[in-house]
Amino acid sequence: MKTKDQILHDEMRKLIKRSCATPANLSNDFYTFQKTLLKFFFNAADVTIDYDTETISLWTSSSTQPITEKLYDMNDAIAIKISYTNLEETLKGCLENGHRQSRFYQTLLFHYNHVSDAITNPAISA
Repeated sequence: MKTKDQILHDEMRKLIKRSCATPANLSNDFYTFQKTLLKFFFNAADVTIDYDTETISLWTSSSTQPITEKLYDMNDAIAIKISYTNLEETLKGCLENGHRQSRFYQTLLFHYNHVSDAITNPAISA
């Protein structure tokens, strides 16, 4: 029997796969989902995905202070560009274990996939 975290990661992988299979110009929801996942993983203030050039632009704080002590200041923001060859694999690589991450993934799944019942009650998906 799979654990709650295993089910959660499986469902996130399925959602990522579905979001990458849909052409970007047809689904604003999936673009928002992908941006949200990247913002969370990189702790970025903003993310832009350019499907044509296969790059991800991140605006993140250059400050070493924890986010709880200081909010983003545009003077401290730096732009980072990341190239990818496979967006689906890049997004799947952003999945992490942890209580905070699990709660975030549950929220994403509820909002974009409506599978929260299978995660809260693993017996449903068995």
